[in-house]
Amino acid sequence: MRVFLALVFGVVVALTMPASASIQTSSLATAQIVVAMLREMMIGAAFSLGFQAAYSATQVAGRILDVQTGFGVAGVLNPASNTFSPLLGSLYGMVGIALFLAMNGHHQLIRALALSAAIVQPGINSVGVSAGALLQQSGVMFSYGLMLAAPIMFALLLVDLALAVYARSLPQLNILVLSFAVKVAVGVMLLAVSIKWTQWTFERLYQVTFDYWLQKAVAP
Repeated sequence: MRVFLALVFGVVVALTMPASASIQTSSLATAQIVVAMLREMMIGAAFSLGFQAAYSATQVAGRILDVQTGFGVAGVLNPASNTFSPLLGSLYGMVGIALFLAMNGHHQLIRALALSAAIVQPGINSVGVSAGALLQQSGVMFSYGLMLAAPIMFALLLVDLALAVYARSLPQLNILVLSFAVKVAVGVMLLAVSIKWTQWTFERLYQVTFDYWLQKAVAP
């Protein structure tokens, strides 16, 4: 299905290009065709990095909160990558995908694909990938991941301080066992309360990704 969709998008974008931009593959040597294919793969990888960095921000936030709430000992199998994802990271990921579709992000993705073919036409000698933009977009996963997890992180830090005070004043109380239940309950409650306030962060995250697609990912 992915290969089929990629072929369909490729054919549609090729049909919208002007006739002067078409490539006569019969006049190209095999080595030139291979180099052109590798160049297009690099440009495609640069575009995919934009969304992967945005999605990885949800995984960073989920991993941080999983460790603090005690869910870090469990995980959910991700069939796409055949790896285990954090519990709260999977929740943030589903919320992020839902907001991405609600913001018509898939339309922006198709527009970015068409724009990449218009700016960097297939077969030209320029690689068309901005290294600075790649590094800047890679930092998005850490900065916005911290923004998503910051409110709950701060609240759980206050819970840890309160439990530390109880541990000093009531040494006979098993704070280690009690902390698991308290932090899970507080974490889930705060997550339910704060999840609706993450919309602004997701909007900013995807806006940065859209700008990366439309302006920075490829260059003539």
